[in-house]
Amino acid sequence: MSDRADVTETEEWARSVWRMLVDGGTWGVPRTGLIFRKEGDLFRLILRAPWQEGMSRTAEEWREHQDFDVDGVTRMFAQIGIEVVGDES
Repeated sequence: MSDRADVTETEEWARSVWRMLVDGGTWGVPRTGLIFRKEGDLFRLILRAPWQEGMSRTAEEWREHQDFDVDGVTRMFAQIGIEVVGDES
């Protein structure tokens, strides 16, 4: 698959997520406990699930894993002109 085909699939996926949300609606990334809210033309990160004792990652590794997903979400939605903002940290 070409790079452009990958981008097109990502764009289509991001558009479908964006269209399904009403203003104020939320969407989450279960594997890292991130919650985003649609606010007009913005996607706001409103919650990061906290690290807890007993997790398979250290607190630092958990934060890095979340940061990786925030970066990915930011890149995906930027492809369709949606800015990802906010971080309560």
